Amino acid sequence: MSTDALPASAPVHPALGEHAWRQACRIAIGSTFGLMVVKLADWPFGVFFGLYPVLLLGLVPVFKLPIALQFIASSVASIAMVNLLLLLGNASPILAVAVFFAFSLLCFRLMANGPLFLFGALSMVATSVLVHLASYPHVPKSDLFNAQFIATLLAVFIAALVHALLPEKRNIPRPAGAKPLGVVRHQMLLGAVCASASFIAFQLLDLSDSLSAQAATVLILFPMSLAGGRSAAWTRVAGTLLGTVYALVLQLILYTHVSQVVFIVALYGIGMLLFAVMHVRENAGPAVGLSGATALAVLIGQLSPTGDLYGVSLYRFSSVAVAVLAMLLCIFAFDWFLRWYLADRAVVAAR
Repeated sequence: MSTDALPASAPVHPALGEHAWRQACRIAIGSTFGLMVVKLADWPFGVFFGLYPVLLLGLVPVFKLPIALQFIASSVASIAMVNLLLLLGNASPILAVAVFFAFSLLCFRLMANGPLFLFGALSMVATSVLVHLASYPHVPKSDLFNAQFIATLLAVFIAALVHALLPEKRNIPRPAGAKPLGVVRHQMLLGAVCASASFIAFQLLDLSDSLSAQAATVLILFPMSLAGGRSAAWTRVAGTLLGTVYALVLQLILYTHVSQVVFIVALYGIGMLLFAVMHVRENAGPAVGLSGATALAVLIGQLSPTGDLYGVSLYRFSSVAVAVLAMLLCIFAFDWFLRWYLADRAVVAAR
């Protein structure tokens, strides 16, 4: 039956090309392998081991030495920054906020200028997540930092391995040229102020179980604009909902066998492949597919042998939705302030 015979209202999904299928397989295989390693080794903070291959393989379709170095350097920078913030926080919380703001300015400047986007983005996410976890006395900081760095190295190894098995043969277009100085300044300030607001909120409130919500508030800042933030907020919530639903289905299927590594890794791999295919079909950066993949990686990565996905999944979705809405309001308010009270004419004219 040809597609011409279909009704006009029926959506036609183009066949997944060989190169797109390779990318989807790299994401699924890489994340599944990382999760399997941490589950078999029974290491703490398993969320990093399933999540980082998704980010590295999903955000960047190619693997080169500069990309690997940026990924590793971002882990080192974030660990160093978190230790500094913890030290300053004990002496002067205001000074800690000022240092975090300055670090955020640097990260968003790198992201706005392009070539070091991956380093800036991953440093921003990792620092926000690590300082959130490390601020609680019951969290073993040495285990946290060790897990962060080992997961980073493992993600780089996995990325190199899957690219060797399934190489990328497409010609990936280079990033666009330099942005006007006014646009860069606007994006830096918008990202740094909103990221600092998230940092302050999660330091003041007792939200030790809201790691995903805290990360989501940073991730939706990456477009560095109000319009991009609205789109990122929608895709983050939609992807989190899909990832949560899949995790609940996984719990229903496994029931009392959810602690069996073979079963959970197999079903995790199937779900990761579904979200990876969605991601490459969208071809729109970190949209719904990648958000669903990261949601699944976080939920299963955090799952303990005696854990229950029901309450964790529902709490994760609700907390992410509330946090994303609050951050979207923050983006709207400060974007309006920058454009009108600071007369940011370059950005207004560009729009």
